[in-house]
Amino acid sequence: MPDLYCYLKEYDSYKKAHDDNEPSKQYKRRISRRLYYNELKNNKRNERLNSTELEANILSQYKRILKNHEKSEKSTFQRPKANQFLSLFAFLPLNQYDKRDDLAGLKEWRSHSFNDKRQTMEFFHTFLYPYSTPEPLIMTSILEDLHGGKNGMLRYSQDFTIIHRSRKWLTDIVGGGSFYRKNKTFFTKAEAHFFLSSGMSYNNSSSVIAMYYEAKCKARNFGQSMSDIVVRVFTIKFLHSYTSPIVTGFLDLLARHTDYHYTIEELGDICDFVNTKIVKYCQSYGKIKPFSFSGRTINSVIALANEWHTQHQREIALGMRLSHLRHRPVLLSEKWEGLSINNYIHENGNCIWTINQLCTINALTNEGRKMKHCVASYAYKCLNNECGIFNVSCYNKSMDVTDSVATIEVSQLYEIVQVKGKCNSVVSCKVINVVDRWTKKEGLKINHILSKYFL
Repeated sequence: MPDLYCYLKEYDSYKKAHDDNEPSKQYKRRISRRLYYNELKNNKRNERLNSTELEANILSQYKRILKNHEKSEKSTFQRPKANQFLSLFAFLPLNQYDKRDDLAGLKEWRSHSFNDKRQTMEFFHTFLYPYSTPEPLIMTSILEDLHGGKNGMLRYSQDFTIIHRSRKWLTDIVGGGSFYRKNKTFFTKAEAHFFLSSGMSYNNSSSVIAMYYEAKCKARNFGQSMSDIVVRVFTIKFLHSYTSPIVTGFLDLLARHTDYHYTIEELGDICDFVNTKIVKYCQSYGKIKPFSFSGRTINSVIALANEWHTQHQREIALGMRLSHLRHRPVLLSEKWEGLSINNYIHENGNCIWTINQLCTINALTNEGRKMKHCVASYAYKCLNNECGIFNVSCYNKSMDVTDSVATIEVSQLYEIVQVKGKCNSVVSCKVINVVDRWTKKEGLKINHILSKYFL
């Protein structure tokens, strides 16, 4: 009995100790809750891994499809057949070198290049004219001269006259005979020679006009550096007035003073003065004689240009005062749509830079008055959508002052051709950086004249 009693006592003490060490109900619930949430977390992680793997598979398949599509495009579009070029040169009449009637040759022909420009040139020299021909003349002549407008109405291209002039000159070359005799109103013999032997590459439709001015400069024995400056400035300033006798007279004046060294800015200011004479002559429809440079020196023309700039500023100021006194704007209500370029805002430290397009004559006159230059004379070009004028201003947050720092001219080809400060001065590096950001955002081009500032 004592042994049994001791055993039972020991069992009770063991059971009591065992019961004390058992986990509580609260502890059990906590453990079960933790296990449940760990399981949910693992399930979500597995789902996320599966979704990323699925997205990666879809992306790889999409890239593979896109790559195959690009390959198919290369095989079908980048090496076109000869039939696709026939419509481009339909304006050219038949000539002794023409092979467009060779159906077997047209069917078998394939270009050796993947470049559109080289394909066009190769087709032209294979089937139309085998001899050397200026590249800008060929590429400009195949541009579209009519575009679809609103309500299905066709409208003329901005370079309609240049395109048709290029087609006329290309037809004269392909047709044989003397190019000079067919175009005596445009070229001398020396100018026609330099024009036909030009090695200038094609960039846009203005390349033909640049080639035209290059031939004029070479025939007048301009130096290489001087010729480059004249071609660049004249192509911008006299793009659509290259046939004017005033432009030819101005070139003759420059040829008589080859020892005079111009900067691009100085020559551009003189060209603004010459442009006013061209506009005046065109508006008279030949009733008045064109402005003559005979008997003048370059210094006298520069003096006339400076006097015109000063007088123009006075006229703007007087017009603003008269319109204010009459309580109504006189001839200042003209408005245009402008180029399809967005305005720009850039904040840099204490300054907020803005670039805004000026789309009224009132805005242009105010800009010319504040910046002390002749931007108001560009109203006629802006009305005809030949260019766009933009103002660059800087707002200083600490001083609470807004100041206009530059004026920008953008051509109809969406190319920046001028950036001028007050009194036509050179702008600072800060302004150049802001303008450079804007050009990259809007996809604008920068003319060769300004390329040295944007390096």
